[in-house]
Amino acid sequence: MFQQRDMKVLDWVLFYVLMAIPFVNIIVVLLILFSSKTSPSLKSFIITFLIFAAILLVSWVAILGTFIASFNQA
Repeated sequence: MFQQRDMKVLDWVLFYVLMAIPFVNIIVVLLILFSSKTSPSLKSFIITFLIFAAILLVSWVAILGTFIASFNQA
């Protein structure tokens, strides 16, 4: 599916549509990461996306933990 060296516009549109569907996006990400034939640009995009998602998740947990801790002190 995403095996060409240079992805076309329709390939990117299909990728974004698949990423918008809950639970399908997890399967698509795993297939892209573990496939040896995937486009290098798409694989780099997925790795960058996962790094930012991890940063956002850690930030969210830290903010939420601080918020909950402020209520427990009162």
